[in-house]
Amino acid sequence: MFIEYSMTDPGDLAEYFGFTEQETSELCEKYEMNFDEAKKWYDGYHLMVHRQMGNEICSIYNPKSVVEAMMRHKFGTYWNQTETYEALKIYIQMDMDGLKDSVIRMLAGEEVPVNVGTFSNDMTTFATKDDVLTLLGHLGYLTYGSVNETVRIPNKEVSQEYVNAISTMNWYGVAESVEDSRKLLESLWALDEEAVAAGIEKAHDEMH
Repeated sequence: MFIEYSMTDPGDLAEYFGFTEQETSELCEKYEMNFDEAKKWYDGYHLMVHRQMGNEICSIYNPKSVVEAMMRHKFGTYWNQTETYEALKIYIQMDMDGLKDSVIRMLAGEEVPVNVGTFSNDMTTFATKDDVLTLLGHLGYLTYGSVNETVRIPNKEVSQEYVNAISTMNWYGVAESVEDSRKLLESLWALDEEAVAAGIEKAHDEMH
């Protein structure tokens, strides 16, 4: 007889799973850090709270990473100091039911559907791709959207962990595609018309 609170169903405790947006904003003001950058790096966990007056979305930030960024006065990836990307590699290389394709889609910014109901609440029993995706949600490597029942990569910090993991795996072509996408985005920001045109042409050729 106990009540379970989790990343997929946080109940009334959602605001205590990490730093809230208000708390993070106040820290950025105190330490003179850019809040928009903090949001880009460490936001992305939108936990739903069910209340009598209606559902409420609570935006949660990774507290360890926010504290590191404030103390160091530098935004970056502090995730691997709390949990190594080796753990992530173990799960995403279980290519169940097209898990690899789902990870690639999420790296491109998409959400993928998931059924969290089949998860066995342990870290060893996996029957389907949904079980792996659900576990990654509980570990913070994905964020779960209960309205659409989908998962996605939450923020820039965690996205970098996926890139780190894939770069040391035998996912031929994926690491190269991720790097090409990064270069294309940088060229777009730099308003480099020739580089953007070349990048788009290359991507178009690879689609055929």
